[in-house]
Amino acid sequence: MPRVVHFRVHGLPAERLERVHEQVAALAAAREWRGDSPWLASDRSTGLFEMEFLRHQRAADGEGLSAAGFIKLAGDELDALILTLFVRDLSAEYGVRTVLRDEDNPIAKLRYLEFRHGRLPSGNSLEEMFARRPVIKKVMGQAIMFYPPSHRLNTTTPAGPAEWGYGLHGLRAFAPTLLEAEQEALKILRGWRRLGHR
Repeated sequence: MPRVVHFRVHGLPAERLERVHEQVAALAAAREWRGDSPWLASDRSTGLFEMEFLRHQRAADGEGLSAAGFIKLAGDELDALILTLFVRDLSAEYGVRTVLRDEDNPIAKLRYLEFRHGRLPSGNSLEEMFARRPVIKKVMGQAIMFYPPSHRLNTTTPAGPAEWGYGLHGLRAFAPTLLEAEQEALKILRGWRRLGHR
């Protein structure tokens, strides 16, 4: 059975729903997802599945639920992390409460995350939780390491702590966002393969 990550948006004004649907669609199109791409159901949804899904989620979560969605993963932790950052950013941008549920996450602290104005209930940032371990993505048998902005390896570099670090084949570089880091790392990997390196 595939791992499924659910996300919820609470307290979003109705006039903002169209924009959030556009943001989810842009996220879905921004990269190649190993599993399914994320999707969202709200009062703006017209499909029967989406309307029924939202009705069931509201029965469980209450009427304050503005939108809900999920993504099916196919073994890619980066898919889960990108969705987590996206849900956090929605909370920060709109000043609302968002929730991410990932029951099968191997890290207990990441099975249930709640954001209010982009921060965890403790007041900490999400990056503070990621500071100790890199995220690993395997592509064509090659491991690509992604280092969150607050990771110790990023704080000692000229790029500074505000960027994501990534590394493969002994190379290290930096990008402003995780999506950009992934795109750049994949370009390097493709170039490396064209040169005949495995």
